[in-house]
Parts: sequence; C-alpha cells; structure tokens
Amino acid sequence: MTQWRQIPEDYFKWLRTFPLVANIGQVSSCPEVIPPQDAPVYLDSRFWSERTHELESIAKQHLSDADIDALFDDVAAVIDEDLRRFDPLIAYFARFFPDGDAGRIEDERDVAHCVKRDLAWAAVEKQIEVQGFFGQLLVWYDKGRWPCRWEGKYPAGHLLVL
Repeated sequence: MTQWRQIPEDYFKWLRTFPLVANIGQVSSCPEVIPPQDAPVYLDSRFWSERTHELESIAKQHLSDADIDALFDDVAAVIDEDLRRFDPLIAYFARFFPDGDAGRIEDERDVAHCVKRDLAWAAVEKQIEVQGFFGQLLVWYDKGRWPCRWEGKYPAGHLLVL
C-alpha cells in the first residue's frame, strides 16, 4: 500500500477558513452568478461527472485508489469540523421548502457532498501538480459561491455559480 503524502498545509488552512457557501443565492452583478430563481438551482451532474472522470483517469496514473480515497477523507474531515459553515446552504433551500421537508434535507445533503467532492478533487489536482477544472473552482469557493453549471461547450464557455 502506498504511503499517503499529505496535501499542503496551506490548503488545509484554507479549507478551514474560506467562506464556505456564505454567498450562495445572493444577488450579484457578476455575470457568472446565477440570478435569483423561483426554484432552487442544482448541480449539472452530467457535466461534473465528465470532469470527474477526466481527472480520475489522470490521477490514477500518479496515485492509488487508496491514496485518492484518503485525500477525500482528509478533505471531508476538515470541512466537517464546523458544519455550521453550511448554514447559508440551509437558508438557501429554506427559501423554497419548509423545515423538515424530506426532499429539502436530501437536497442540502447532496449539495454539501458536491462541495466536498469539488474540494477533494481540487486537492487531488494539487497533489499531482495539475492545473485543472477543480482548481479553477477554488476562486469561486473563496468568494462564498457554489460552482454548479457550465455555459457553453467545455472547455470553451464559462462557469456559472450560485
């Protein structure tokens, strides 16, 4: 089994302090920010799946499955240190669904997992020294936004965030 190589401490520090979805669903004049909607916005799962599979095939040339899994676990552990950071996400879905709604709870959980996956794949890119799609998302996460859509035919086009 391969010895796990820790991701840089500066990334762990950033994970602990960045404004996790603090601005999700907030109005902005930035053209990448999706304007307020009458229904919740969800991740473009097909598009994200394609980016994930692309990176996974590259990552497996450098890391074992166990290494990748350990990295995902490490990122999730850091994010889960303070689950109150997800309060803006909960408030976003509260705009559309009542408290206790089973679908709402599932939506909140799904988005939280999407965020953690993005951050873990960005850590994989850092580990294998690849500048890719997931690392580019960090700029938006650092602004408290949730990257969730792509406009145009990738790689042309641009990211849309909530």
